[in-house]
Amino acid sequence: MIMKRFRAALVAATALALSAAVSAPAYANEQQKADEDSSPESWRLSTGLNYSSRSYGEIDDTKVVSAPVGLKYTKGNFSIRVSVPYVRVDGPGSLVQTPEGSGSGSNSGSGRSGNSGHGSSNSGSGNSGSGGVEIDDSTGVPVSSKRSGFGDVVISATYSFDLGSDFYIDATGKVKVPTASTAKRLGTGEVDVTTGLDFVKSIGPATFYIHGRRRFAGKPTGSLIRSTWGAGGGASIKAGDTITLGADYDWQEATFAGNPANSDVTAWASARLNSKMNLSIFGSTGLNSNSADFAGGIGLSIKLN
Repeated sequence: MIMKRFRAALVAATALALSAAVSAPAYANEQQKADEDSSPESWRLSTGLNYSSRSYGEIDDTKVVSAPVGLKYTKGNFSIRVSVPYVRVDGPGSLVQTPEGSGSGSNSGSGRSGNSGHGSSNSGSGNSGSGGVEIDDSTGVPVSSKRSGFGDVVISATYSFDLGSDFYIDATGKVKVPTASTAKRLGTGEVDVTTGLDFVKSIGPATFYIHGRRRFAGKPTGSLIRSTWGAGGGASIKAGDTITLGADYDWQEATFAGNPANSDVTAWASARLNSKMNLSIFGSTGLNSNSADFAGGIGLSIKLN
């Protein structure tokens, strides 16, 4: 009964999710493709643990730990996914500046693929995070740099167009539902919409991909948050029947005007543990002051049917 009700909710959410699209960096989509199975219809439950750290222009580093949970339904070339993370932030920076909140986190994926890459909330504080310790405007008291709670719910949908000769175009739409606490600075309290395209070409055991996206950010009153462009590309190769290795580069405009764009390189690996379970790991580093010094994580997905 619970599964039937959840399926009905996903169908109702599809129209909203398809009004836009999304994506994670290209590696996350391809990592998911490496986990895909041949079933015409499937349900997958995914979870993981991610970590990132950087000063983002502050005196102290901002460290973020997130544990996303997602459920994905795939039928043929179409897929829809609902996910929510539990997030813990320690530091003065805004969550929206981090990989978990900048939109360069995943929570999306190819319509031909299985579970999830890294990333989580795609939410963020309405403040820029600059100036060290944040002060509560109403009381004049410094706000604690430590906060935790559930992030925003993200609904994403993808359709994969098979053009033949192992060439695909994946059109993805994502909507961020503002369920995260604004009082704890874990969300903006606004809806975000992202649209994106992935171009994927396989040649033997190797796969090459490029990606572009546009994130339309909801803007709280007085916020400096802006809509952004993003792009990326990379390659992967099958290292046997169960393991896929990959690396890529991702670029995204800064959420706040005047800051340099996020620029990151990532290496990842995906392993099929058995007919129902897939394990993935990734590690990345930023190439400038507005990107994470280090981000990494591990993910597990389980086929439910």
